[in-house]
Amino acid sequence: MTDDKFLEQLRGDAKGLRFEGDEFLSARIAAHVRERVSAPPTVYQFLAAWMRPVAASLVALVVTVTISINWSQRNQEADSLSSNPIEIAMAGEYYGVGE
Repeated sequence: MTDDKFLEQLRGDAKGLRFEGDEFLSARIAAHVRERVSAPPTVYQFLAAWMRPVAASLVALVVTVTISINWSQRNQEADSLSSNPIEIAMAGEYYGVGE
C-alpha cells in the first residue's frame, strides 16, 4: 500500500470520528472567552504581573554585577603579576616569571 492510498483510507476512516460543533457551541465558546478577558484580575494575578518584571530585573542586575566583579578580579590578578614579577632562585641562579 502506498502512502497516498494509506492517507486516503485513513481520511475516509476518520470522517465518522470528526466532531463539528453547531452554532450554539461556538456562541458558548465566544461567551466564555469574553467572560475570561473581561474578568478583573485576582490578587495573585495582579501580584504576579508586578513581581515578574521586578524579579527579572533583579536577576539581570545580579548577573551583571557577578560578571563585572569576576572581570575586575581577573584584571587585578593580571596587573599584580606584571607589576610584581615572581623570581625563583635555583642553584644560585635567579629566574624571573612574568617579565
